[in-house]
Amino acid sequence: MMLRAAAVAIALVCTAPAVAQERVTVAVTRASANGALFLAAARGYFKAEGIEPDMTAYASDGEVVKAMAAGSADIALAHWSIESVKLAKDTGFKAVAAQAREMDGYEGNELVVSAAAYDRGIRKLNQLLSGVVVVDAVGSTLHYQLEQAKKSKDGKGDGFTLRFAGSPKAAAAAIREGRADMAVLPMIEARDLLATNQGKLVAWCSQFSTSELGALFASPKMLAERRAVTEKFLRAYRRGAADYHAAFLRLDKYSKRVSNAASQEAAKILAYYVYPRARPHEALAMAEGEVHYMDAKAGIDTVDLDRRIAWYQAQGLLDKSFSAKNIVDLNFK
Repeated sequence: MMLRAAAVAIALVCTAPAVAQERVTVAVTRASANGALFLAAARGYFKAEGIEPDMTAYASDGEVVKAMAAGSADIALAHWSIESVKLAKDTGFKAVAAQAREMDGYEGNELVVSAAAYDRGIRKLNQLLSGVVVVDAVGSTLHYQLEQAKKSKDGKGDGFTLRFAGSPKAAAAAIREGRADMAVLPMIEARDLLATNQGKLVAWCSQFSTSELGALFASPKMLAERRAVTEKFLRAYRRGAADYHAAFLRLDKYSKRVSNAASQEAAKILAYYVYPRARPHEALAMAEGEVHYMDAKAGIDTVDLDRRIAWYQAQGLLDKSFSAKNIVDLNFK
């Protein structure tokens, strides 16, 4: 399971030879969105590049980027947020590859309405002319996706009150307990509400946004002094991304994701890292069921990143002279 104490980290098991390997410290969360990394580690792609990834799991993406900023990790995988952008800007770590993203036709984060609001006839965001919409935190991906929803054909809604719950779980609790009418939630929290009839689906965020959820970051030292090692790490990571894409993102004629031997074998690997304490069959189902879309080459969507940064600037959260090129390094083969 995910760790609960934000400052506590637990080492992840990773098979690697005892000698002749470049050690690379990696900060990460136990999330299926980091599946490319886990597949690459389990299938020996890092070993083939002469790298020993020393992975540590943190309780949140915020703790991951703080560890990177503090110099405690060479590589990190974390969601985009105003915090990750500002820390990258201030300390010099940069995004070198993509994590998961939203893609039309694939499930991802979700816009959910409470059961009470649904009973009042609320089916879309632009119907919520008053009431409360909740997201996890200022400048988070979920906050950004709400903005994308407002700009979509179903948007225009500005009459509601926006509140920040502090975490996705707390945002889901606000819907469950009747303290909010609508929320943008990760698929896990959204499904829990839908399964218990405490919320109704408004839309997948992928229907109005192609937002990139996160990135793989490299430390200033890796970029300046160990660039060749970073390139090897990226080669292995991209192999994992290609495997992730091939295993999980095939659609059938009804546009439903296909579950087959390849996806289940890959899901077992994700389950090992993401849900180490769960029962094997439950962990497997959860791991396979919550995967997002991922680019097969782990390419960064700089257009979306610039759009996100422009939104941060419009909110007064970021200096207007800043752009995506300040925190991205695409100069790797």
